[in-house]
Amino acid sequence: MNNVKFLSLFFPLLISLFLIDYGISSYIAAWLGSFYLFYLSLAGFISPLPDDLPFAQQLMRPVFIIQIVFCGFNFCTSIFFFLDTLGMEDFVWRKNYFVDTDKILKIANAQRYYLLGHVFLLLGMYSRRVEFKKKLYVIKKDLDWSLFLLAFTGFTLAFTFAARFIPGLSQISEQFRNLSFMSGTYAFCYAIIKKERNLIFAAGTFYGFNFVNILLSGFKEPIIISLLLVGIFMYPYYKKVVLFLGLPFIYVAFVIIPAYVSVFRTYSNLENNSLSSEEIRDRAFKAALGEKSDESSVEATSNWEFLTGRLSEISMFTRYIESTPKYIPFYETNLLEQAIIVLVPRAFWPEKPITEELVMKRVIDAKIVESASKVSAKPMYIVDGYLSGGALGVMISLFLYGFALQWLSGLSEKWFGGYFLGTAIMFNGLFPILWRGLSFEFILNSVLYSLLTMYLVQRVLYSYGFLERNYEDSTHSPVL
Repeated sequence: MNNVKFLSLFFPLLISLFLIDYGISSYIAAWLGSFYLFYLSLAGFISPLPDDLPFAQQLMRPVFIIQIVFCGFNFCTSIFFFLDTLGMEDFVWRKNYFVDTDKILKIANAQRYYLLGHVFLLLGMYSRRVEFKKKLYVIKKDLDWSLFLLAFTGFTLAFTFAARFIPGLSQISEQFRNLSFMSGTYAFCYAIIKKERNLIFAAGTFYGFNFVNILLSGFKEPIIISLLLVGIFMYPYYKKVVLFLGLPFIYVAFVIIPAYVSVFRTYSNLENNSLSSEEIRDRAFKAALGEKSDESSVEATSNWEFLTGRLSEISMFTRYIESTPKYIPFYETNLLEQAIIVLVPRAFWPEKPITEELVMKRVIDAKIVESASKVSAKPMYIVDGYLSGGALGVMISLFLYGFALQWLSGLSEKWFGGYFLGTAIMFNGLFPILWRGLSFEFILNSVLYSLLTMYLVQRVLYSYGFLERNYEDSTHSPVL
């Protein structure tokens, strides 16, 4: 990699540090710096993009989808909290509002750590050179891809339900549920692209069933991801339609869906609630669309609190920075040691500490939440990196994160015959935790056991003839 290109990753960080005494300017430089890094990486300026597929057909690879979602969620959503601190509410400036300059400086400081993390995430990706054209296994040449997708979706879905009744397999059940969701969504899009009516009906039925269940879960992220995946899979073949629907999707994702989830949870938590999940869903939809219910006082409220608090976590990050290392020493390797402890199956160690309690202890120590609170406020991955060693902790942890993304994606393509089954379905289906990131303990546990599951699935597919050893160093991957 050219040294000048390598150093160009640090330019926005240097500018933000140069403006360190000017909170607003320093924050803006750091925040825009992440978009600058998006441009450099997605344009292939720092390192050439894989050339085995057209640009639009490899959007599920880490440098595209995971970088955008992970960095977008963790680093870029802070803009709403920043604007709120400057005096904005519901996208309207408050009158006679006093700006807390000290608070602005703290936000800018946290954003610089975000940008530092983004830089080293990319460095980690670039340090792992993956040759996507070389495959250890390839998909069987005469395999009917449509039937395979349906069969794979059905098998993983059946295993999901069966594993729930077997003690100790709850985590594997969740992994296969994610695989089934990813495979089913891909099958639905594949059927539309190929105009296969029978497959459209079968895969569409699954996707619709799955989407309804997601709506009834009361969680916003699966709803957004299910819609986002359809757009990504369809984009190479219906670019104009997907781009045309892009802005409405952003509105739905950041306005309608958060309002829907907020109202859904409010209804669900009401005492003596006699409504079914379907009735709650219908009322939540009406409230999210601005319709008032005559039968209840629960109404959709402003999304500003969601955008500034629950979507953006920079307010909590600033509090971690205030408390560590001033009042609480850096954890150094303690968090990593706890993550290793979590890997031990409880069947072999019944007294093993509860993961949630291990994570929440540092949250309570930093006074992010009270010990008596029932709220779960687990720190994000970059926060754990900071708590482990400040700037050095951020650099090391994010570098390893980027390296792991590339290694796991490359491994999945070598094992499963290429991008479509390897990265699009297996990698993203088994490692969805890497899209957003979480505490060290949850990340390491999920990645290790997902890697084990990926190996077992690969062995099964190879044993039953769906995959073949690649002796000719060539691939047979389904081309849409």
